[in-house]
Amino acid sequence: MKIPMAIASAVLLAGTLAACGGGDGGSGGSGSDYCKDLKKAQASFGDFSSGDLGDLDAAFKAFHKLADEAPSDIDADWKKLDTALNTVEKALKDAGLKFSDLAEVQQGKIPENVDPSKLQGLATEMSKLSSSDFTKSSKAIETHAKKTCKVDLSGS
Repeated sequence: MKIPMAIASAVLLAGTLAACGGGDGGSGGSGSDYCKDLKKAQASFGDFSSGDLGDLDAAFKAFHKLADEAPSDIDADWKKLDTALNTVEKALKDAGLKFSDLAEVQQGKIPENVDPSKLQGLATEMSKLSSSDFTKSSKAIETHAKKTCKVDLSGS
C-alpha cells in the first residue's frame, strides 16, 4: 500500500479542478443555462487551488450538471471530463472512501472503513486526470467558456 501516492493523487485531483475554477470570471455571456451554471460553479471551484478538498462532492456534482448541459460544440470534451470523474467516483466508492475522507487521506490518516488494497486503484484512476487527452479537453472547455460565456476559468 502506497499511502503517499494516494495523497499525491488527491492533491493532483484538487489541482485539476482548480485549473477549471478560479479567476474572476467575466460579465455578460449568453443567456443559456449552461453559461449561467458555469459562472455559478466557477465560484465553488476556487478553494481547490489551496488544496481544500472539503467541497469536492459539490464540485463533482457541478461538473456532472455542466456536462449534461454543455452545448454541442463542447459536448465531447465535457463527456471526456465527466467520464473521468465518474471513474474516480467509482474508485473512491470501491476503496471505501467518501469525498469527505480525502482531507484525512491528505494528512496521512486512513479511515477505518477503507480497503488499503484498493487505494492503488484510486491513485491510478486519479492519475489519469493528468493525461494529455484530459488536459486537451480541459483547455478546450476553458477556451469555450471564455469565448462563449465570458467566464474565465484559467485562474489568471
